[in-house]
Amino acid sequence: MVVFYHPDLSDSVIKLSAEESRHCVKALRHREGDIVEITDGTGRMAKGEIAVASPSDCLVNILEVKETEPRRLKLHIAVAPTKNSDRIEWFVEKSVEIGIERISFIICDHSERPKIDLDRLHRIAIAALKQSQTTLIPEMKLLSFSEFIEKQKDSPATKYIAWCDDENTAQFVNEPVRVGEILLLIGPEGDFSENEIAVCKSLNFKEIKLGNRRLRTETAALYGCVAVAAMNEM
Repeated sequence: MVVFYHPDLSDSVIKLSAEESRHCVKALRHREGDIVEITDGTGRMAKGEIAVASPSDCLVNILEVKETEPRRLKLHIAVAPTKNSDRIEWFVEKSVEIGIERISFIICDHSERPKIDLDRLHRIAIAALKQSQTTLIPEMKLLSFSEFIEKQKDSPATKYIAWCDDENTAQFVNEPVRVGEILLLIGPEGDFSENEIAVCKSLNFKEIKLGNRRLRTETAALYGCVAVAAMNEM
């Protein structure tokens, strides 16, 4: 069954957006009385009955709303935006399909892209949510490295930093964490600066490796998503 998106499932009757209404009524040919599934992107899934099958203002009576069980191990990835925006968009799409709770885009000393279109990334996340029939859109923010680090000083998350250090042998997939939140930092194409690495070490970020190959920024971030998804299955 196709999943539709609506940001608020608190009312007994909701009106789908023009885009969702058009998809529901014109593309999928739903009619009054049809049962549909709708998520709000916060972990909730609703079952509803179409009351008015309008291609511009589709009305749905909400029959029931269920909370999706949260993952035992949550993931927060902080990653520097790539020079090519298509690559970070690809990461957002795939990370939503696999599962992720938070994404912080951090502007580092060696970053080549200081700005991103968060609204566009949100739309990409919604499309990925519907395609994969999941229920969670990650919280996404754009911060400078210093702003981000300031917010992590009292964080209870288990913190990791992945960077190109040949002497580091600790593999992320071998970490024993099985509950709570993991925070994983992924640097830009030019890697973190020495100062940024020193700051992370002072805040007890553990240095780890993501396999034995040198990965592109977005590939490294996706590796983290897959690894945590696997940990949640253990």
